[in-house]
Amino acid sequence: PKKANGEFQKACGALKDRRFAEAEKHARKAIERYSKYAAAWVILGQILDAQHKQEEARAACSQALSVDPGYSPPYICLAEFAVRNDDWEQVSELSKHALELDPANNAYAFYYTAVAALHFKKLSEAELDGLSAAKLDPWHHLPQIHFLLAKIYEAKGDSKAEAAQLRQYLKLLPNAPNAAIAKSTLAQLEAERTN
Repeated sequence: PKKANGEFQKACGALKDRRFAEAEKHARKAIERYSKYAAAWVILGQILDAQHKQEEARAACSQALSVDPGYSPPYICLAEFAVRNDDWEQVSELSKHALELDPANNAYAFYYTAVAALHFKKLSEAELDGLSAAKLDPWHHLPQIHFLLAKIYEAKGDSKAEAAQLRQYLKLLPNAPNAAIAKSTLAQLEAERTN
């Protein structure tokens, strides 16, 4: 419905501007107007997560899944929580289901399948899914793909590809929380190449 969609759009804008209380208010109004609005449930989950309300956030994403099991974003939302809980089977299952629903446009689903595959040491699968995620993300909304690919190449023993991915990651996110680790690893790789 139009009124629910208007509230949803306001929630998205407020979330983008990091005005979380306002975003939550609009998301809840959208859901109030249309309780089966899966996208509004997902955005509410993201808003609550940004406010460190993880249980409520997970519940919102689960609700999105129950109102529309054919919509892929709730699976990605829940996969993120599974990563935080080191539940790799769940990460793999959720992300693969998201890929089944939307294989052509889902960089996040490929990212999470790659994360799970790396954890299970399925390196060829991890590399393929990581590269698929990078290909689907030409605007670099998910720059951590490159850090993940660097870890995959490290596990494969391909230091040249690892260094290339670390350089790309640092170019996109020079001030990332793990930038110091990435810089240190890159410096070590470059030193090894010159010796």
